[in-house]
Parts: sequence; structure tokens; C-alpha cells
Amino acid sequence: MTKASSTAMTISILSLSTVSNASTAITGIIPQLRRAYPQVPTTVIEWLVTIANLSALITLVLNPRVVRRWGLRRVVISGLLLSAFSGWLPALTTNFTAVMLSRFVLGLGIGLFAPHAISLISHSFTGEKRARLLGFQTGLTALGNAVLLGLAGMLVNLGWQPVFWLYLTLAGVAGLVARYVPEPRLPDGPQLPAARLPRRQ
Repeated sequence: MTKASSTAMTISILSLSTVSNASTAITGIIPQLRRAYPQVPTTVIEWLVTIANLSALITLVLNPRVVRRWGLRRVVISGLLLSAFSGWLPALTTNFTAVMLSRFVLGLGIGLFAPHAISLISHSFTGEKRARLLGFQTGLTALGNAVLLGLAGMLVNLGWQPVFWLYLTLAGVAGLVARYVPEPRLPDGPQLPAARLPRRQ
């Protein structure tokens, strides 16, 4: 592997960390959603954030089995694409039920790729570089969350729906993984690192 391709692979794997908390990107637009849906109770609107975290548990539990069947790389790419397009759907509809369902599907996608922000580093690198990248991973998760929330705060000036266009960035990350990250060699019966669910801001 050349130095350029190694760098591209490293960046692609680390980019997963920047979007692993994507479900919280809409936290700052809850007041706008309350105004957009005055007939919907506030507690139900707040579930637009919570439901994604809960549905992620489903695919987190199934993740080891799915990875053994389909391969880690394919699972990560599928999760990113599922999250990208389900997260983006509310930009196209104002039907509250459709928005809530899209958030549920978003969580399923996040549960597919989020734990591998760590496991791809563990399986793709060794020694000092692996330790260094695992350290970067924690900081990049916080940085990515801050950037998404900041961009959401700017986009909300255009309305609440433009905020959901941010989720298409996950499709870009999927493209990076598909282009630069090879299938890692996993041990038999892989024990995937425990995933950390996004914290509610």
C-alpha cells in the first residue's frame, strides 16, 4: 500500500467518527419543530431525537451476526447510506408520521456503522499507529458533533427542513469507505468493541 492510499484509508476510517453522533444534529431545532407542529405534544416532538437512539439498539445487538454474514465493510457502507437517505427524508416532507418513521430508520442505520468507527481502526492498524488513531477517534467524535450542531444552527435560519440536508454528508462518508477502505481481516467469531450511543445534547 502506498503512502497516499494509506493516508486516504486513514482519513476515510476516521471520518466515521465525525458522523457517529448524527442523530443529535436536530437537537437545536426542537423549538422550530414545536412551532411547525403545534398540534403535536412537545414530548412527542422530542422523541424525534430519542427514537433514533433507541432503534440503533436493534442493529447494535444484531451487528456481530450481520458482520459475520455480510462482511464489516459492506455493513458499514449500508448503514451509512441507510442513515443518509432516511435522515434526509424530512427535508422533503412535512408529514409528522413520515418524519418520525424516518428517524427510526436513521437509528437502524447508525447502529450498523457507528460501532465500527472503533473496530475498523482496531482491525486495520497495529501498534503505535492504532493507539494514536484510537485517541484521535474520541476527539473527532466530539468535533464532528459540534460541527453538525453548528451547521444545523446556521441552516435553521432558512427553515427547519434544510437542516435535514446535513444527513447527506453520510453518503459522502460511505463513498470514502467504498473507495479507500478494504475489507479488514477479522478473527473467527469477532468480538466487536462496545458502541457508545450518542448523548443527547
